Amino acid sequence: MSMDMERLERAWTGAANRADAAAGLYLIDSALAAVARRQRDFRLRMGLIGVVLTGWSLVVVYGIVWRGNVDLLREWAALLMLAITWTVYAAILRRGEGGMPEGPAPSLPAGLRALLSQTEGAMRRIRVMAVAVPIFLLALGLAVTQLGQVGKMSSSHMRDFALLAGIGFSLSGGIFTFRYHRILKPEAERLRRLLGQYEEQT
Repeated sequence: MSMDMERLERAWTGAANRADAAAGLYLIDSALAAVARRQRDFRLRMGLIGVVLTGWSLVVVYGIVWRGNVDLLREWAALLMLAITWTVYAAILRRGEGGMPEGPAPSLPAGLRALLSQTEGAMRRIRVMAVAVPIFLLALGLAVTQLGQVGKMSSSHMRDFALLAGIGFSLSGGIFTFRYHRILKPEAERLRRLLGQYEEQT
């Protein structure tokens, strides 16, 4: 998803003249294309997540209103899980992915600033998830416990579910941690360094 940062950095820092002229039109187009691609990917991911959340919500509403097989007094944790998920989703959606600002013709510095904004946005989303996931897990554990109390889940099923959930969330946490520290953070530092060099030269 990211552009070739090493190639861009070599072209920029190794130039004897202005950085944006040395980087060339190809690098400008690459930066702008990366910004647009990240915007499309963000919209696609958020759209898919929205469809899943909507389906989950409809299933819960159907169980409450039409089938009447959900006792809100004893199974309210499912609604808490929905509320947490929708709150995080709305917060992320409201911030958006970022992109090229309105104004003059696109330039390499403008593209790099947009890339930096998108990278920092992705880092913020991971930090939000780091706070939201433990809260969600508490609600999930409470929901599973309530299902066991009303007889909808046996103790063996609860144990299996806890094991699968633990593995799944641990794997996801490891992936997000790797992405944050090994991909996003170094990319943000490189972009800041290149922009700082540009400002010094201009």
